[in-house]
Amino acid sequence: MTRNKDFLKESINSIEDITKNRVKSFLIEPFKMGFLYFAILFSIILFVKLVNYLATEGSFFILNIYDVMISVIGFSLGYILEFTLQLRKRIRK
Repeated sequence: MTRNKDFLKESINSIEDITKNRVKSFLIEPFKMGFLYFAILFSIILFVKLVNYLATEGSFFILNIYDVMISVIGFSLGYILEFTLQLRKRIRK
């Protein structure tokens, strides 16, 4: 009877480990990469607008929703790229 309980506990622990590994591979890692791409694109946009503001006399420094939308496209590209790489690793195993 205890042998069955031990086997059941080992099976549950194994399933939990597999689930944690998959969540990390297919959700957390792609979100990290997507956020990194978002931050890079937003930083580039911010830097270009700041340089333009400092270099051009009489210009305004304005960030609008389109700047954020372009950065969200970067997030999407980063997420898709990392998700695809994780999927590719999983298929090759």
